[in-house]
Amino acid sequence: MSTGTTLPAVKRAIVDALAARPGMAGVQVSYEMPQRGIAAESVWFGEDTETETEIPVMKAGTKHVDETYALPLVVQVLVTDGRDAETADLRAAALLAQVQQCLAVQPRIIPAIQWAEMAGWVHHVGPIGDGTSRGSRFDVSVRVRARLSP
Repeated sequence: MSTGTTLPAVKRAIVDALAARPGMAGVQVSYEMPQRGIAAESVWFGEDTETETEIPVMKAGTKHVDETYALPLVVQVLVTDGRDAETADLRAAALLAQVQQCLAVQPRIIPAIQWAEMAGWVHHVGPIGDGTSRGSRFDVSVRVRARLSP
């Protein structure tokens, strides 16, 4: 049976593709949440990836394995210069559009997958610290479909 996953390669390809987009200039794009020095505009992968796999069981031996997973991606903007929540929301939405376009232009971000697409998001907002700063965050779900060959 085929084993493994395309997960690490897809994450690396998305990080590289997003970082290379002109609309992402100055944005901190990371494989994981930065442990120190998180930038005002950041994109990183979340912690929990959900998956479904399909393994044919009707024959013995090596098989193709189909995997589908929902990859969490965080798009966050922190406004710390006294501007309002709308400013944070507008910039976060612009970064979200960059993610959408990146995957729309190249849904097969690596040859080993069939496609990657933005499947949905959850939006979070709120004050930061003493209330003079604002944050806007999209928790995005990137759905990936792949066929693992033996």
